[in-house]
Amino acid sequence: MTTTRILLIAVFLFPTLLIGQVVSTIPVFPSATDSVTIIFDATLGNGAMEGISPVYAHTGLITSESGSPTDWQYVVGNWGTPDPDVLMEDIGDNKHQLRVHIPSYYGVDPTQEEVLELAFVFRNADGSAVGRASDGSDIYTPVFGSTGLFASIVSPTDDFLFLEEGNTIELELAASESCMMTLYQNGAVLNAEYTDGFNYSVNVSGDGEQTLVLECDNGSSVVYDTLTYYIPEEPLVEDPPAGTELGITHLSAEAIRLSLYAPDKEFIYIIGDFNDWTVSPDYLMKKDVLGSTWHLDIQNLTPGDSYAFQYWVDGLVKTADPYSLEVLDGFNDGFIDNVTYPNLHPYPAGKTTGNCSLIHMDEAEFNWQHNDFEAPAKTDLVIYELLIRDFLGSHNYIDLKDTLSYLKNLGINAIELMPVNEFEGNISWGYNPSYHMATDKYYGTRQALKEFIDEAHGMGIAIIVDVVYNHAFSQSPLCQLYWDDANFRPSPENPWLNPVAKHDFNVGYDFNHQSFHTKAFTNTVIRYWLEEFRVDGYRFDLSKGFTQNNTLGNPDAMAQYDASRISILKDYADEVWSVNPDAYVIMEHFAVNAEESELSDYGMMLWSNMTHQYNEATMGYSSNLSGTSYTSKGWADPHLIAYMESHDEERLMYKNIQYGNQNGSYSTRDIPVGLERCGAAAAFYFAVPGPKMIWQFGELGYDVSINFDCRTCPKPIMWEYYLDQDRKKLHDVYQAMIHLKTEQPVFETTDFEYELGGELKDIYLNSADQNVVVIGNFGMATAVKEVNFQHTGTWYNYLNQNEFEVSNVNQEITLGPGDYRVFIDQPIALPSGLDPIISSIESVDESNINLILSNTEVLIKSVDAVLAVQVLDVNGKLLLEGNTSRVNVGDLFTGIYIVQ
Repeated sequence: MTTTRILLIAVFLFPTLLIGQVVSTIPVFPSATDSVTIIFDATLGNGAMEGISPVYAHTGLITSESGSPTDWQYVVGNWGTPDPDVLMEDIGDNKHQLRVHIPSYYGVDPTQEEVLELAFVFRNADGSAVGRASDGSDIYTPVFGSTGLFASIVSPTDDFLFLEEGNTIELELAASESCMMTLYQNGAVLNAEYTDGFNYSVNVSGDGEQTLVLECDNGSSVVYDTLTYYIPEEPLVEDPPAGTELGITHLSAEAIRLSLYAPDKEFIYIIGDFNDWTVSPDYLMKKDVLGSTWHLDIQNLTPGDSYAFQYWVDGLVKTADPYSLEVLDGFNDGFIDNVTYPNLHPYPAGKTTGNCSLIHMDEAEFNWQHNDFEAPAKTDLVIYELLIRDFLGSHNYIDLKDTLSYLKNLGINAIELMPVNEFEGNISWGYNPSYHMATDKYYGTRQALKEFIDEAHGMGIAIIVDVVYNHAFSQSPLCQLYWDDANFRPSPENPWLNPVAKHDFNVGYDFNHQSFHTKAFTNTVIRYWLEEFRVDGYRFDLSKGFTQNNTLGNPDAMAQYDASRISILKDYADEVWSVNPDAYVIMEHFAVNAEESELSDYGMMLWSNMTHQYNEATMGYSSNLSGTSYTSKGWADPHLIAYMESHDEERLMYKNIQYGNQNGSYSTRDIPVGLERCGAAAAFYFAVPGPKMIWQFGELGYDVSINFDCRTCPKPIMWEYYLDQDRKKLHDVYQAMIHLKTEQPVFETTDFEYELGGELKDIYLNSADQNVVVIGNFGMATAVKEVNFQHTGTWYNYLNQNEFEVSNVNQEITLGPGDYRVFIDQPIALPSGLDPIISSIESVDESNINLILSNTEVLIKSVDAVLAVQVLDVNGKLLLEGNTSRVNVGDLFTGIYIVQ
């Protein structure tokens, strides 16, 4: 049987099939002691360097001392500089060459370690354009021994081809020395010559698999190289059984059904562990009568075993299933330790290239322990945004589960995990998704994720996952199945993705959310995480990208309203709520208020970036925090998640230290002062009704720049902050305020007022049963704040647990710079284990202090703040101190002392 296409080049997205084309060498068989000419074809691989000159190599070696197949040694080249040591010669036709003597150029001694491969990526001068293999990986070319006979079928470079009967293969054959070179097809001699190389044309004929073997014999050694080609069978046309869903369906403990949507393809073979990664008619998929959906049942698998597999589409693309639940990655899995992911199924190295789907047969159902979990109300939400990689050195769910007690003690009631679905590489924020349903193994197993979620639910903590449906990255099967190699982007035939983004704030490859196929895929993914992992909601990344319209540049704000985008987002929210009516739907939207207000009215919550305003306040500059409240936008419901920090912004304390204001000796750049002001910001932030979010370690004043090493590079994990008394005090303020917000009904009130502009700020929360007043001075000097208490009588300074008598509802209070108060008209205890929080900058009106002395103690009564009390001798030597209103002086001798 024949097909209508001839396919001479194998998978364009997988580097090991292209090494001989992207990089070639003279001599063909370089040894570790040779001088070698390296030729880079910039049109191949990822094509990022096409048309660019000059080109610089970034190169190294893989040796016997390398810890893994990708562990470069002896690296040459200073990245991002016009380094003459790695400057390549432009030889025309988008080809560039570099001549090197391997031992002297790389500084390697081949007598001390074996040189196995040359390793490359290629760049322009500043490194903004980088040429790699087509899947974004590094490029490798082999190094041979200095003696011995070597043979190669130099061209075609692949060792397996799909071909059409009646066509021709043009072979280029080479040996490292003159010898008897014999070419066989299926055991029959096609040509024999005594030479070191020749070219030969082979007529494609026969059925199924055909094998070409090059034999080279110099009289003392015989070596071989092999090329296999396959003439594909015609697929059987048959609709899949009723109810077949796309992806992987487990039919029994021993059988699966695979189904792939791939219209206009000629043939698709399944290769995997179950057939030793070989092509055969038994694994040719059937296509439906429309020629769009392919399917095949695979039987006789072993219960309890795991199997990796791929689709080999038109002999051109090897890809995993778009609906994979787990993926093997030959480049990155080797860096995942056995504790994080025990007994990881081995990647089929040498048998295939690219990512593989992994299935577990007869996998046991997870035994959920906490089936009665009720997620907190939106108004009570305190979310902890968390990147596992930068939160724990072990970066796994096992230790994250053990850390839940810290988060529970802090008082948060929801965790928002930055993306945990399979993303490209291991070291990532996760916004470069490749498989939207698969869990990324760098954080652990699917079982461990479920255990973490179950444990969190047992502690009353909801789990929200960050999901990325605006785009995919090039390793995604949704990209690879329909790809424009020349332009390195999705092809116009792609059912899911736009070749060019339809909006001007895109990253990655843009989903077309008006496509039925994109909607069906996204809805499947939405249902899966809610049902399989019992997550409690989603944060939709870059939700304003769910459009085919570019509205951002329109100067008319109303014209920026996009009804199609709103309709799409409502449909996805409905899909979420059809599974779990109480699930959270959070949008990172940042679009015009008309859109955000409509989404809020529909029941969604929306991110609001208040980092700049809060940072201006903590640094001591003019600020307005009014945008923290949903009422500032005219919304009817408290669905605004305004935040002081997020993963996308510089840390408050980093900018305090770098750019803080100064007034005489008072400087917000001083760490204790900056932390104190962050505490003031937190008091106001948590007091404004509505859901809240903390970015990890914000409660400890994390002060490492977002650009440390690079924006998305790993950041230092600073758990030692907790042992620093100034940072611990900030933590305690967070804990105390979260306790108030989540436990006291008045923090859900709709009756509140605020004045959050200027240096002196206030918030008033009103209810029939309880009232709260928060005041603060964000200026750089002491100031008097007039406070309009709701009533007279005894109030309580919550953070330091002191009584405060209000004799006049309009009362003046002196506040030092950075000073703040949280007053409540009922005594509310601090969270268990928390001592009264004494500000180092609280101002005291001395006329309000009543000092009572006895033989055994000093008792201080004050209508102002609780004080740190110190007893000194007349020379100023500290004798006693306390942080309550009583200090025992019974052990002091009679005399004169200073009480401060």
